[in-house]
Amino acid sequence: MTGRWRETSPAELAGWLADAEVPWGIAGGWALDLWQGEISRPHSDIEISCLLADLPALLPLLAGFEIAVARDKQLTPYLLGTALPVSPFSLWLRRQGEMLWDFEIVAEAQSDGQWVYRREPSVRKPLDLVFRRTPSGWPIIAPEIQLLYKCKQPRDKDLLDLSRYVPRLDEPARLWLRSAIAAAHPESLPTFFDIEAPGARKDGTLQ
Repeated sequence: MTGRWRETSPAELAGWLADAEVPWGIAGGWALDLWQGEISRPHSDIEISCLLADLPALLPLLAGFEIAVARDKQLTPYLLGTALPVSPFSLWLRRQGEMLWDFEIVAEAQSDGQWVYRREPSVRKPLDLVFRRTPSGWPIIAPEIQLLYKCKQPRDKDLLDLSRYVPRLDEPARLWLRSAIAAAHPESLPTFFDIEAPGARKDGTLQ
């Protein structure tokens, strides 16, 4: 199985999942651009997030796709209705007969009514704040969650996204992100403080 991606659009993805009755949201760089209603850079792929517990309800809508489990840098074919592997993993999907992969599904953990960050279980968020709709109606994962994912060994494009979008968070989201980075990726705190909205001191307190 190859790792090449087709340039799937958010509209195509939303169409495939239009009948979903469980929460999901476009993730990755696309989520941030849709949040602000602008295309800030090219996107080589597209992904969604949903809760791990909701995958059995979501996947039957995608019976026309070939599905592979992506784990430990390997792809393993997955058959609908069979048991899913132990987290963490994601799913790659492409329409039957196609060579390029169309999109990825990232399975999110939950516990006691809260979303749980898979890289640091102490970082949590109420489930009703994990997914949202943009003013244009796009389903996305909360921007502060997506920005948190970009803080582990950030690549150049992650740093660009952080620089562009951290200052646009409202204060509750920014404070949550700062606390989450401190717990999960403290090595990235200096980068966060360098790009945080004006009014933040280097020690993390507000002026």
